[in-house]
Amino acid sequence: MTNKTNTFGSSDVEDEIKDKIKAREIVQSVLDYGVNQKQIIQIINLFAMELENVSLMKELTKVITQSREGTKSNIITGE
Repeated sequence: MTNKTNTFGSSDVEDEIKDKIKAREIVQSVLDYGVNQKQIIQIINLFAMELENVSLMKELTKVITQSREGTKSNIITGE
């Protein structure tokens, strides 16, 4: 006797993969638009400020600000 299970919809793993694919397509569209390095950093900064996780947002924007100012960042260097 075999048990057959029908599943409807997609699993969490499949949803996560689809989200990552969509994010990569968005990044590729921006790159295809034609942006320089300073614009990429500004885009990352703007996306960081849209995060719901305020702690993560502050960490990311701090790193970007330090990078722009040429100061040392503990997150990047790991020190």
